[in-house]
Amino acid sequence: MKFNHQPMLRVSVMLAGIFALNAFAADGNSTQADEPANATSEPQTGTEAATNAEQPLPLGPKTCGELLDYAVTSVTTEITNAEPIQASVSSPWTSPDGGGGSVDVTSPICRIAGSIKPTRDSDIRFELWMPLNADWNGNFAGTASGGSNGYISYRAVNQHLSMGYASIGHDNGHRKEETDFALVEARKIDFAYRAQHVATLVGKEITEAFYDATPQYAYYNGCSQSGHHGMMEMQRYPDDYDGIIAGAPANDWTGTLAAEANAALAQWSNKGAGVSRDLLAKVGEKVLQSCDGQAGIDHLQDGMLDDPRKCNFDPASLQCDTQGADSTACLTQPQVQALRTALDGRRNTSGDILAMPYLAESLAGSFYPTDQTSPTSPQGSWANHWSYAVHGNPTYDFSNFDWPTEVAFARGKEGPSYDAINGNYSVFANQGGKFLMYHGWADSLIPASLSLQTWDRMNAQMGKEKVDSFARLFMVPGMDHCGGGSGASSFELMSSLADWVENDIAPDSTSVANTPIATREANTETGIEAMTRPLCPFPAIATYSGNGDVNAAENFSCSQP
Repeated sequence: MKFNHQPMLRVSVMLAGIFALNAFAADGNSTQADEPANATSEPQTGTEAATNAEQPLPLGPKTCGELLDYAVTSVTTEITNAEPIQASVSSPWTSPDGGGGSVDVTSPICRIAGSIKPTRDSDIRFELWMPLNADWNGNFAGTASGGSNGYISYRAVNQHLSMGYASIGHDNGHRKEETDFALVEARKIDFAYRAQHVATLVGKEITEAFYDATPQYAYYNGCSQSGHHGMMEMQRYPDDYDGIIAGAPANDWTGTLAAEANAALAQWSNKGAGVSRDLLAKVGEKVLQSCDGQAGIDHLQDGMLDDPRKCNFDPASLQCDTQGADSTACLTQPQVQALRTALDGRRNTSGDILAMPYLAESLAGSFYPTDQTSPTSPQGSWANHWSYAVHGNPTYDFSNFDWPTEVAFARGKEGPSYDAINGNYSVFANQGGKFLMYHGWADSLIPASLSLQTWDRMNAQMGKEKVDSFARLFMVPGMDHCGGGSGASSFELMSSLADWVENDIAPDSTSVANTPIATREANTETGIEAMTRPLCPFPAIATYSGNGDVNAAENFSCSQP
């Protein structure tokens, strides 16, 4: 689709061995390239970048060290490091931390690092890790980091590398400590949508130069703001990837941060409304007592809910009934109202949604705001976005936050750059692209209701038949933000996506072969047992057969609720 799929250039075993040795012969210590003089202050459009990408590449494979002097043609780029990494299981190489944690690489790779400069003010730092020719699966994978973070997600890059992909990640165009990046227009645009696109162009070009072969397929995989990048690629740059995975995607960036602000400000703005993490845990216990395994609400008592929208929980059920009651065990009236505000969401006088609601199971999650949350110590990216991007004012006073005007202003001013919400992805679908979206029902940062809204919008814009031809949504019981929580929340969807793109096998969970499996590890300290569960395409749920271990996936099937 995106690559003019030509047959992979395969070499004999002998030549592959020679190439592998040659690729690691250079020491990678040549002089860094100067910043190109043709960088401009104007954003490079997708069309311009695509045109540049069509320029002919030098013939023949490049060694890893030679790539330090490689002149990227697709987007102005400075390669600052090109080093062969001789890693193994017995002698791993540990990556830099970068802000998101380091990882151990256990196979030899060519590591490329550099900075992409689509404008003079841009500085999108990236790393591309490429396995030896013999270990390369012939494909390319992209990812990014979550939140407003400015670091390379080495964990995600390494995950794709371990599956044989030439794997790229980037830092969204700013550093972790640069919370004010949105005050610079170019860097704001890089973060909102451009960084992923140009990193993809550059990554593909360098991959082809290294292997002397065009990748057969390109896949994107990310969660949270990284998922937002995936949906932005599908909307703005449908030619970049053949398949996209977007978890808890925050594609409605304005709506996501409005929901986070609504939950946080409901506690912060009202005296005595803040709720401690310990008390929120008690709220979570009450939610499960009220709904888990209850007839007509949830089909199995297992510490999680099939669909928490069916749980009509009222925080008032935990309200202190007497003056002077133990405030560590019950909710005050202001606390009840604060949680109700988050569960109800927020609308204007015309009924238009300003902030999507959280679901009851989210209240006990590790990302949900507490009495310690404030505009200067937020959970999520809402405060920085409103201060820097929306108002351009680092000292913006949230006590003046007026819901109808603030959300409308943010949507109008920054929505065109940040929000991937048009709902019509026909160009991507018509080219054979496949899309997998997932979200934890118990997500305590980005409400699951936002992904359901996206799914409804897609079906309304494109029609159910068209959506079914290229997309699946997996709602994961008990899962918090991008993982964790009480449910089986560890799973790998890249194989399912590739199987759909390359072999036309959709992950419909109708057989062992096409059913993704989620796992939960045991924790002896907390008494948590290991668990496996099938992932079911929404609106189907994993239904217990009535026989066998309730923690074993083989005793569940996907059925309509």
